[in-house]
Amino acid sequence: MTIRARGAVRALKRNVKRNNLHFLRLYNQICKITIYLVLLVICAGGFVRMTGSGMGCPDWPKCFGYWIPPTSVSQLPDNYKEIYSERGYDTLDFNVFHTWTEYINRLLGFVSGLFCLALFLVSLKLKIRALFLLSSFLVLLMGFQAWMGALVVYSILAPFKITIHMLIALLIVSLLLFLYRITSHQRNTSNTDSYKWILIALIISLIQIVLGTQVRESVDMLFPAHSRFDIINQLPIIFEAHRTMAWLVMISNVFLIYHYRMLFKIYFELKTIIVIILSLILTGLLMSYHGVYGIYQLLHLLLAVSLFLCQFSILLKQSIFPRLDFP
Repeated sequence: MTIRARGAVRALKRNVKRNNLHFLRLYNQICKITIYLVLLVICAGGFVRMTGSGMGCPDWPKCFGYWIPPTSVSQLPDNYKEIYSERGYDTLDFNVFHTWTEYINRLLGFVSGLFCLALFLVSLKLKIRALFLLSSFLVLLMGFQAWMGALVVYSILAPFKITIHMLIALLIVSLLLFLYRITSHQRNTSNTDSYKWILIALIISLIQIVLGTQVRESVDMLFPAHSRFDIINQLPIIFEAHRTMAWLVMISNVFLIYHYRMLFKIYFELKTIIVIILSLILTGLLMSYHGVYGIYQLLHLLLAVSLFLCQFSILLKQSIFPRLDFP
């Protein structure tokens, strides 16, 4: 090969690498936006539960048979109650607020799915096997989550399916955080001795979230027959398990913060965890002594999710990932 030909090959490789770095930065930015979108979907889902809008759209993917839901009951057939009662919805009444609350929640989920698809398309350009496989898995997860959303609607908000729906959302945002981290040029501060404390804290938090969703289902079943102030006394044994697990959550995070005390100024997550734990205690006490109001439940849920994500973020910062090599 001549000197001129070798120079042309080197120039071509530099151009390919430059283009790949451009797409890698693009992937990273899309990933960041998608994280915020999925978190917004989780918040919207909590708001749907708080306002009782879960059956605002009794069918899926349409809403009362429309792609854009109605704004007035006059836009529905006169016998719409009979139509949906045949599908198992015995007490269905059109409520424009509930309908559009649920519709916006679905719309945000759809937009999040489009951004996940964009990540997959960019991964095709990068031709990095690990990113391609993880991006493909992400798209499959979003599809599965949409299918679970349909099952939740057609099961008339079955508690077990709602819990799975929530756990998949956590898995999706965790995967997005991982993808964002490995495509960022950020240094990690590995300390394998503390892995066990992060993992213990993560597992306890996850169990607590599952128990919390089950307690919430018990509250929903008791609410029509009991006042918000008396529900706590009527809750089944799972509430005692949830309350006991709260102590384990607090203890595991105290140990976690102690192990990372030297990095307290570097990791903003450690400061955030302290605020979250105190806020969780406060919202728990408010529900116990002031009444089980929807806004307290929503804040409690979002704080628990935030705690899990802070712990997962610390785990990512403590991990060493292989270098992303371009073909």
